[in-house]
Amino acid sequence: MSLAPPAGAEPAVEGAAFTPLIKGTAAALIAGLAAYGWRAADTLATAPGGSRSTLLFLGLLAALAAFCFWWILISRTRVTATHLHQTWWSDKRVVLAEVTQTKLILIPGLTWLIAPRLVVRTRSTGSVVFHAAERPVIAAFARISLGLPPLGED
Repeated sequence: MSLAPPAGAEPAVEGAAFTPLIKGTAAALIAGLAAYGWRAADTLATAPGGSRSTLLFLGLLAALAAFCFWWILISRTRVTATHLHQTWWSDKRVVLAEVTQTKLILIPGLTWLIAPRLVVRTRSTGSVVFHAAERPVIAAFARISLGLPPLGED
């Protein structure tokens, strides 16, 4: 799955959805959960009354955590003059003409720590949250939140 535009497509800005610090923190959490899960699985397997269903449940939790971690690593956000799009296990896509309300959540000076996000409310899908970690996408989010065209064509 690629966000690469076809030849002749409209101009866009694109970037990672999550900051390197968020990706690193997620990696540390996954490593910690894996270590803890390994110890817990060993204890559960040798405990009286330990069951395979408990180990299966731990395995499913580990798979879900790994699945979400993978998407944190590869998720990308793209802004065009007409759409917002973020890859995820179920891609998010909003037509800007359908947006009825926006809220930019951004803490100046801490964008390296807390990924800025744009919450958009649409006529049809309700609220959708888009994350951004790179300046061009954040700038497009700011323009959208001010009611301006996202790519700077005043």
